[in-house]
Amino acid sequence: MHEVSEKSADLNPGVNPGQRQRADTGGSNHRLERNIRLTIEFDGTAYAGWQIQPNCQTVQGMLTAAVEAVLGTKVVVHGCSRTDAGVSARNYVANFRCPVKMPVERIPPALNYHLPDDIFVKAAEVVADDFHARYSARGKVYSYYIVCGRSPLRRRFAWEYTGRIDIGRLKDCGQLFLGASDFSRFCYDRSGSGWCTVRSITVRQHCDELIITVRGDRFLYKMVRRIVGALVAYASGRITKKDIRAALNGKKHRPFVTAPACGLILERVIY
Repeated sequence: MHEVSEKSADLNPGVNPGQRQRADTGGSNHRLERNIRLTIEFDGTAYAGWQIQPNCQTVQGMLTAAVEAVLGTKVVVHGCSRTDAGVSARNYVANFRCPVKMPVERIPPALNYHLPDDIFVKAAEVVADDFHARYSARGKVYSYYIVCGRSPLRRRFAWEYTGRIDIGRLKDCGQLFLGASDFSRFCYDRSGSGWCTVRSITVRQHCDELIITVRGDRFLYKMVRRIVGALVAYASGRITKKDIRAALNGKKHRPFVTAPACGLILERVIY
C-alpha cells in the first residue's frame, strides 16, 4: 500500500486472530512465548510501503531483520496497516511473538541499533496473548499536510500545492464523507468490502500550511489520499459537491487527483 491506507480486511470471520497466532506457535513453545507490542516512528520516503515485497525495501522487512538479529530466531512481525510507498508514521503499531526472556525495556534500544535512521522504535511492551496490531485495532487517525505554494524544506512530508484553496470550502466539503459509506470508489483495490465509517475530518491552518486530519474505523487502499484529492479539487473550484456525491456512488463525475503519498502520516492507532 501504499496509502496509509489499508486494503480490504482479509480476516476470516470464523477465526479469532489470537487463535490464529496461537495455532501457529505450537503447544509447548506457546507457554514460553510473550506477545510484544512495538510503537514505531518512520519516514516512509525510501520504502515501498510497510509490507514485505519481492525485490523491494520495506519497513516490515527492515524491522523483521532487526528483531531476528536481536533475538536470534525467526519471527513474524504483524503491522497495524499496510502503508503505501512513501507514506510515513508517527505512532505505527506492530507486534510479534517470541520465547526470548529479554527485559522488555531493552528491546527498543537493541532494535534501534540494527535499524536505519529513518525507522525508530519508540516503545515496547508485553501485551495480551490475543492482541494483534491490525485485527485488534478499532480505528486509525491520519494527517495530511499541504503547503500552499513551494517549500523545498517541507516538500518531503507535504504536498506542494500551487493552486488556489478556499479554506471555507475545504472545511465545508469534509462533511460529505462523514458516517458509514461504501468507499470502494475511493479505493484502488475493490476486491473486498468497501464499507468504512469516517468519524471526523478536521482542517487546521498554520501560516501557509494546511493539515487535514481524518479519523475512521478502517481505511481502504489509497482512500485517505483520494478523499484529500477530492477536498482540494472542491476547495479550488474544479469540482462540485455533486461530483463528490457521484464519485461516492460510483457514478460519472469530473476527475480529481489522488493526493501524493508524501503528505500522509499515520498519527495513531486506536485500540
